[in-house]
Amino acid sequence: MWLWLHRSPLIRSCLGDIVDNNMYYAVLLDHLKDNHAIWQATIIATDGSSPARSGMKMLIPASGVLHGNLGGGELEHQIIAFVRQQAPSQPQTMVFELSPAHQSGSNPTSMICGGSVTVFIEALHLPHQLYIIGAGHCGRALGKLAKLCDFHVTLVDNRSESLCSDMAEYCHHSILNDYQDIGQAVCFGPQTFIVIMTHGHVHDSQVLQQCLRREHRYLGMIGSKTKVAETFSTLSEQGYSQQELDRVHAPIGLRIGSQSPHEIAISIMAEIIKELRLS
Repeated sequence: MWLWLHRSPLIRSCLGDIVDNNMYYAVLLDHLKDNHAIWQATIIATDGSSPARSGMKMLIPASGVLHGNLGGGELEHQIIAFVRQQAPSQPQTMVFELSPAHQSGSNPTSMICGGSVTVFIEALHLPHQLYIIGAGHCGRALGKLAKLCDFHVTLVDNRSESLCSDMAEYCHHSILNDYQDIGQAVCFGPQTFIVIMTHGHVHDSQVLQQCLRREHRYLGMIGSKTKVAETFSTLSEQGYSQQELDRVHAPIGLRIGSQSPHEIAISIMAEIIKELRLS
């Protein structure tokens, strides 16, 4: 009896769906355990000829391996690109036109299938993203503490020697990146927290200038009152308003008399939590 059932195309298809679903949710669980930002895109309707069918879905992490299927080709590529570039925090429905005759639509493609596809995109998990710019002693101490507070931590530095092979204790990701182009490393958005603590005043100022007018939840810079005053004076001369500068937490951290890297990390993390819970 079992051999007959096993040979049945319908049964094999059902068993395959069960295995695929188990794998799908196992992958999702792994991402949730690791506190990764992840979205799900689901095909909810098709009209006319299309490579996709209703019910197809895909897990789209902020980076790394995708899981699932949205029909492949340009349609799938556009959906993935939208999620990773925009990092939507709210659910949304998008219609993709698959015909040259409808290129004036909101989401045109160069596909010639002739139909359209409606996709529902939702964030399944959006952890608070903490970007620590500068992987020195204070940056690592802050990263280690922030991980314990359930932040998704990325350490960014322009020195390869500061990003050793095993950084898992301090962050989820480490990125070697030029400070003059910090946008290549930071995904700005409403859940983005940024702490600037590089190894030089010039680098701090460069990074701060690039972040000021980008979307973020928290932006702080380490430094003495004198250094902060000089930096703000320069930025003001460059056209940044006092309102923009007032959004920067600098000197960073709550005033608790901190001295060691771990004490400094505690003061910064306390200020971040205060911003998160009480603002």
